[in-house]
Amino acid sequence: MGRKVLLSFLGLSDYEYCYYTYEGNVSSYTRFIQTAVYELFRGDGPMDVVVFATKEARERNGQDRLKGEERLEGLTTAFQRIAPEANVKLVEMESRQDEQANWRLFDCILNEIREGDTIYFDITHSFRSIPFVALIVLNYARFVKKADIGAIVYGWFEMLGRPADVKQLPPERRLAPIVNLTGMAGLLDWTNGVDQFLRTGDASIIRALTKKENSEVFRNPSSSQEMRKEVAGLNKLTEQLDQTEKAIRTCRSLQIDEEVQKFRQQLDRVRSSPTEAIKPLVPLLDAMEKKYAMFDDDPIMNSWKVVRWCLDHGLIQSALTMLEENGVTAICRVFGFDPRNEGIRSDVHSAIQILLRNIPKDQWRVRSMERVEQMVNALSPYRNDLEPFGLVKERRNDINHAGARPQPLKAEKFWPDAETTFKELFTFFEKMSMLAKSMQT
Repeated sequence: MGRKVLLSFLGLSDYEYCYYTYEGNVSSYTRFIQTAVYELFRGDGPMDVVVFATKEARERNGQDRLKGEERLEGLTTAFQRIAPEANVKLVEMESRQDEQANWRLFDCILNEIREGDTIYFDITHSFRSIPFVALIVLNYARFVKKADIGAIVYGWFEMLGRPADVKQLPPERRLAPIVNLTGMAGLLDWTNGVDQFLRTGDASIIRALTKKENSEVFRNPSSSQEMRKEVAGLNKLTEQLDQTEKAIRTCRSLQIDEEVQKFRQQLDRVRSSPTEAIKPLVPLLDAMEKKYAMFDDDPIMNSWKVVRWCLDHGLIQSALTMLEENGVTAICRVFGFDPRNEGIRSDVHSAIQILLRNIPKDQWRVRSMERVEQMVNALSPYRNDLEPFGLVKERRNDINHAGARPQPLKAEKFWPDAETTFKELFTFFEKMSMLAKSMQT
């Protein structure tokens, strides 16, 4: 079980006393945002505190010191007064900001994060490149150390005015809000999700993020009906997007056309109303549409195009499987056979191999001699177009048997062979499509 830990930075300024506020709660009177964040975000459990400071900042603000006749309370004393139970650790950091120093800062921060920690990150007194480095560390720690971000906050002291002006304000008017920036950190998740979708077609991260947004909006009693409707629509869209992608990845070839159509219908519903509910998702709508723009109302050509989708997203095994099986389905559609009938599909596979290998009739091993003979005769004019299926079958067997066979193919050969046979089989699918349409008229 990880800790709740506050990560913060200490600077050189002569911080003024104020009260910090967050969601109606008020901190103790303090010079330090760190004690305020501890009070307002610790909840019921303990929270460790790690404060990064240069040697100069630690000497200036870590301990009590005199400024003229005024005694300024240091960070350590402030915690002893406000939250004596807090486990506070000051970690020295460099004041340099060159590339090597930033890498050392990266290591310095990462070393203070433990497995499974929930991190509360205060950026109030971070400066120059520190916020950028720290955000990278946080994102890295989420993957490497399974850490969570509890909150990213900023103490908005400047809204009170210049320090000289604040000095003139009575304590009761020194109320500085803490701004929660955690929602912006969510853009890191959206960035990963968008990248994954655009590169691989995998919408699982986007789906999970939209589902989370949907849940949060419906739990919030202040959410308007319009906002709930928009979020629900986007949630259904990404749910359908994820379902469509899974249908392709798992080779649900007879289901893909239906799933693509459902996706387009939901996309049209979302586009018909102004959608700003989940801002990172809105720019993706065009990219989503383009992913499936190749599909039309021709099921036979769609069954060829889906192989292109698989190849574009590195799904070589799915591409080979669907290239062979969709060829069988295309023949079933032309002959008016049920493409889900196992016996019929077996005979279609046999008919293709009989044609390609010129197998004598007395050596046929088929379910229905009459049906296979009918298909062999009907497909004979297309023998040359069917030729690439021989290589497809060979490559599919090799990859499906995990290379556990004599002289397995080298891994790097599968993609170019799949790409070549895909292009060569265009003519076959196109002729089957035209033949199916002619038989319908």
